Amino acid sequence: MRSSVYLSPFTILYSAEYLLTTQPRFLCSALRMTTSSPKQYRFVDIGANLLDERFTEGSYHGKPRHEPDFNKVLQRASDAGIRHLILTAGTLEESELAIKKVHELRQSNQTDCELYCTVGVHPTRCLEFENNENGVDEHARALLKLATDGMRDGVVVAVGELGLDYDRLQFCPADVQREQFCRQLFSLASETGLPLFLHNRNVGEELFELLAEHRGKWKTGVVHSFDDSAELAEKFISLGLYIGLNGCSLKTKENLEVVKTLPLEKILLETDCPYCSVKRTHAGYDYVQTHFKSKAEKKYEDGFQVKGRNEPCNIIQVAEVVAGCKGINVEELVEACYSNSLELFKFEGKKE
Repeated sequence: MRSSVYLSPFTILYSAEYLLTTQPRFLCSALRMTTSSPKQYRFVDIGANLLDERFTEGSYHGKPRHEPDFNKVLQRASDAGIRHLILTAGTLEESELAIKKVHELRQSNQTDCELYCTVGVHPTRCLEFENNENGVDEHARALLKLATDGMRDGVVVAVGELGLDYDRLQFCPADVQREQFCRQLFSLASETGLPLFLHNRNVGEELFELLAEHRGKWKTGVVHSFDDSAELAEKFISLGLYIGLNGCSLKTKENLEVVKTLPLEKILLETDCPYCSVKRTHAGYDYVQTHFKSKAEKKYEDGFQVKGRNEPCNIIQVAEVVAGCKGINVEELVEACYSNSLELFKFEGKKE
């Protein structure tokens, strides 16, 4: 005969408290195993590199692996609740392509996800100003024309990706980066009034100092893919900037401590796909509750993500980690970030 076991409310409460305080990894694993399909949230992916050949050509390091699946990736984004998505550009040519791609997708009306884009030059690509046979000023004028034309129909919503990157000086010297960053502030940001989509990598406080020095030339913006200190985040926020978070912002315990300090009203979410996914080795991975099937690009199959290629629908994982380390529920985090994104980018015809 099976004997019954009585567990008092105190015992249950004590056991739950023990798990929460001493066994967080076990508890999170249990939650992942029992989680049903994710709730439908509202997202803005403020930065997606969907012009990458892995999406537009199905090629990896120059080798074709599968048919282009750009539209399928967009459909997964829409299914995951992404209402608005910003294609990021890093050169004059990419800016032209991004605008063209957004127009094509809007005319095809193939997705419920509204697309927009940026216009600007990435710090590692700033030599293109000097390589323009018509001169640096003409290059700046071409960027400005693209931006102003794109603003008229609500396609272009930010200047960028611009900033400083001293990790990859082999692509562009620091002095050229600084000069062309300021040129974009003066010629693009000042003239258009668009938000800045900023890149800040291993430059100490130099980007902050340039932004502070020329505060009158720009209105607002976001420091995307932020992975620096809480002190620097506070300084950027003091200038009126937002902080963009993706998988690369959540790698270490130190990163998570920084996230805890960020004001909720200043956080934006992004994927920076196909880069910056949330990985199993990351400090915040235990907070991830939503998982997607994936296969290697050589074994590509419809309905599966490509292993190692981040994509917009994974933004839910960023939200789960940020919410987890801040100790709030995912819905509260997502709604706050959605509202912050609308406040910054002022999307036209926004989907509520």
